[in-house]
Amino acid sequence: MMDKFYPLILHFDDAYLYQRRLRAIGREIDLRGMSGIRYLCPLERIEILDARIPYYKKAITFLGSGDFHYITYILLRRIDEPFNLLLLDNHLDIKETFSGFISCGSWLKNTLEIETLRYVFYIGSGITDGYDRIIKVDSNLEQLSLALRTGIPLYISIDKDVLNNSSVETNWDQGYLDLDELLEILSSIPISIIIGVDVCGEPRPDPFDSIVRKSEEVNLRLISLFYGRKDKRIIA
Repeated sequence: MMDKFYPLILHFDDAYLYQRRLRAIGREIDLRGMSGIRYLCPLERIEILDARIPYYKKAITFLGSGDFHYITYILLRRIDEPFNLLLLDNHLDIKETFSGFISCGSWLKNTLEIETLRYVFYIGSGITDGYDRIIKVDSNLEQLSLALRTGIPLYISIDKDVLNNSSVETNWDQGYLDLDELLEILSSIPISIIIGVDVCGEPRPDPFDSIVRKSEEVNLRLISLFYGRKDKRIIA
């Protein structure tokens, strides 16, 4: 069985402007005209964003900077069947924010209210104590293995700040994984149960900065991993 994840690139700013190889293979949606939505967004504007972001049954959606990670909430609430979320993020984005807003640091709190969401499996440096439905995945991936055995569909959200500075550089403090470790984790998941992927964590755009080229290379490797990969189960 082969499944292809359609690359969808959301332009909230110029983060992808100089990632020409990425832009050449994905559909681009220009949302730069929407002001006042970096870091946090009024909940009523979420409906406007939802209407402007196209729906694909299977997509790998590029969100730009981690400042826009809350867009994941829009993508998740569209899912109309029970699912689990695998979140790879150096931060656990479940902080309180202003009433009537959602933010890049609070969106997971909103996500836990989605009726079809069962569990969040988390890889990163955040502390999950006190959250019964957020399960921190340890280095041997035992918890993730148990989740995969259920056959429940899995959505994957990746903030590249989960990677160390040698792999990529983002505009937030970063974690401990190297790129090969990330790809190994993702490769171990049967493609047949993955229902969507999103990626954020872009650096500031600069046509002369090697950091941008390195970030683009990570994006292309993620696309290669999910686009047309034959199903196989490594975690068992």
